[in-house]
Order: sequence, then structure tokens, then C-alpha cells
Amino acid sequence: MKRSVILAIGLAIAVALWMLSGTLVDASRTEKQPDAGIGSTAVAQPMRVQVTHSEASVVDRSIRVLGQLEPRRRVILRAETEGKVARLPVARGARVETGAVLVELAEDDRPAQLARAEAELAARELELAASEKLGSQGMQARTQIKQTQAALASAKAELARLRVDIDRLQIRAPFAGVVETRDVELGSLVQRGDEVLELVDNSRLKAVGQVPQQSAGELELGQRVRVALLDGTETSGRLSYLSQVADAQTRSFKIEAEIPNPELALASGVSAELSIKVGEERGHFVSPAVLTLDDDGRIGVRTVDDNDQVQFYPINLIHAQMDGVWVSGLPLQVRIITQGQGFVSEGEQVKPVKPVKPVNETETNRERS
Repeated sequence: MKRSVILAIGLAIAVALWMLSGTLVDASRTEKQPDAGIGSTAVAQPMRVQVTHSEASVVDRSIRVLGQLEPRRRVILRAETEGKVARLPVARGARVETGAVLVELAEDDRPAQLARAEAELAARELELAASEKLGSQGMQARTQIKQTQAALASAKAELARLRVDIDRLQIRAPFAGVVETRDVELGSLVQRGDEVLELVDNSRLKAVGQVPQQSAGELELGQRVRVALLDGTETSGRLSYLSQVADAQTRSFKIEAEIPNPELALASGVSAELSIKVGEERGHFVSPAVLTLDDDGRIGVRTVDDNDQVQFYPINLIHAQMDGVWVSGLPLQVRIITQGQGFVSEGEQVKPVKPVKPVNETETNRERS
């Protein structure tokens, strides 16, 4: 009995010593916290975020749309009479002047028909002259004179038709341009209305695009339009056309700008970006990586104020570039969080740090030497 009591007392003392040792260890760990003073509890440190200082600049507010360059004029020439292709004076890709012969059809028996029509006309003229003379002598009825006049008019019409038909054997350029395509070859038989070739006037080009309906109201004819091509070429022109009816599918409005092309250096059909300045605005240039969403789903930027607290500003996109975006909605001067914005919330106290400037290897070697 005494032995069991002694064993129980010993076990209780061991448990007490074990619990006391854990308390002392915890106390020693708390005392060893570098930021905790004697008699104080440990305090969570503010999160470190990387910030950069940004100052607003005056930025052109522009309407930017994707489009393409098109020739000023283009027409598909068609045969106005039937015949066989007898001559092709110009090749595809050739530049021609107004009135140049592009395709010539064979005359066939048209010269003979023309000679017959001319003889017929002469005969009708003689008949009319004789009929009128007899009529003046009372030897010719008035109705016969009218019939002779009708026959003369018919002969004149037939002669005029043949002359027009012969003239149509030569298909000429209605304006100066380039022969883009040709659908016939020597010996081809064409009928009236058949496509013969396409002529393109690229002395001036049209930059064509579709403007969203919410932006169309800011445009006016004559506004300057900057045009940038995919190969880096830039040019400009003036807004020459603004549709008054929206496209039924996209609800956008078609615009056109005339672009000079005196040296024919620009090709039509290529993609282009049209930019039309409609005002000025103060904005900040930021990397798309700093953009984030708030709890309401608004896109914006998180910043740090003078008290090192996080602020969220909704932004509006002014325009985008290859290396960043211009945005509005921020104060004129602001510290923007560039790293860590996804781990902090509005009103939270943070510790802002500047980004570490990358060390240039050449400069490092120069400093070492």
C-alpha cells in the first residue's frame, strides 16, 4: 500500500515537472523574439511591397481601330460587244494612262457591215431628195415622203450602231491605274458582259476601318488620321468618309481616310491601325502586370499613400502600346505597387520598398577594375 502511494506521488511530480519545463521553453522562445520587448507580446510585421513612383503626363486621347488600306478606285472592265481577243497591248501589273487600249477584239466582218450601212445611208438620202422633189411638184404623196424619211433615219441608226460596236472592240482605261488582273488571253472568245480585266487606281489609298458606336460621335470629316502598318511604316491622311448607318452585325460605323501615295510605295490590301486624336488627358504609363481587380470586380491599380496604407483606384484605359498601357483615374503623383499587390487589401498597412535596379555586368566589371 505504501509502495503504490509513493509510486503515485512520484508520477504526479514527474508530470508536473514535464509541464513546467514546456512552459519555460515557451517563455524562453518568446523572450528571444528580436522585436518583442520585456513583458510584451510578438507583433506581426507589415507586408513588404515593391513600389515605383509615377507622375502623370499629358497623353493624346485617341480612337484606335484596326483596318486595312484599299485602292482609291478599282473597276472590273467588261466586254461591251462580242468577239475574239486579237491583241493585248499591256501586261498584268503594268501602269497605264487614261484612255490607253488594254484589250482589242477582232473586227471580223464589221468593216464590210460598216461599208454596207454607209452605202445604204447614201441611197436613202438620194431617195429622200428625189421624193421631196416630186412632192414639191405634186407628183409624190406625202405619206411616201414620210416613209422615205423613216428609211433614212433607220439607215442612220444602223450606221451609228455599227460605228459604236467597232469602237467597243478596243477596251480602254477609264482612268490611270495598274492592270491588277486579266481574265482573257489571245484567242479568247468573249461575249457581251464578260469580265476582261481589273484596273486599280492606287495613286491615293483609302484607310478603311470600323469605329465602335460609342466613339463615332467624336469624329468629324477632315480630322487627321494616323496610319501605322505592320512593318512599322507610318503615314497620315484626313477623314474623308463617316458612315451614317451602323453595320447591322457589329453596330459599328465605317470610316475612310484618304492617304497620299505619290510614289506608289504603299500597297493596298495590307492591315493597318488607324488612330484619330479626339482630345488630351492626363494619364500614367504602367505595365499591364500591375493591373488588378477589387472585390467588386473593377479593374484598377493598388497604390501606397503617404501613411503607407494600401489604396485602390479604378482606372480607365486611354490606349495601349507594345510595352505597356496609358491609364487615367490615378492621382497626379502616386506610388504604384508593382509586386505584392495581389497579397494586400485596401487600407492595409504595408512596408514599401523600391525595386532593386538590375546590375549591368559591364558596369560591375568597370567598378571592380
